[in-house]
Amino acid sequence: MPVSFQVSEGVRRRLDKAQAQALTTTRTRKGHLEFILEALNAGAEEGWEEVVKASVPERKASRFGGGRPLKDRDYVGTGSESLYMRMDEETVAELDRATEEAGLPDRNKLVAMCLNRYLPGRKERPAGSSG
Repeated sequence: MPVSFQVSEGVRRRLDKAQAQALTTTRTRKGHLEFILEALNAGAEEGWEEVVKASVPERKASRFGGGRPLKDRDYVGTGSESLYMRMDEETVAELDRATEEAGLPDRNKLVAMCLNRYLPGRKERPAGSSG
């Protein structure tokens, strides 16, 4: 089944660079799907709670009620660069279950967060984070 994910320019650049590096070092072509599945596996091993905690801005309690809901740009790794691929229905169903376990609104955010954490290079950070 065809699926697409929206990632940031930085994540897309790092993904393309990792793909080119894999081709030159191992002489095998790894597709975007392989990198995504490796990133999701790494995220699952680390724990969705850790991945989400490190990938969204800290929500400060407000004296006058709840804060604003998170916007798409608040989720690290998300953006306007599209990645298109085919996934079998079982993989999409497993991704949807993982998204629910992580407490995220959609699978795109989970993929973008995991790619940001897994890919080599400079990681993006949530707005307002230090360090």
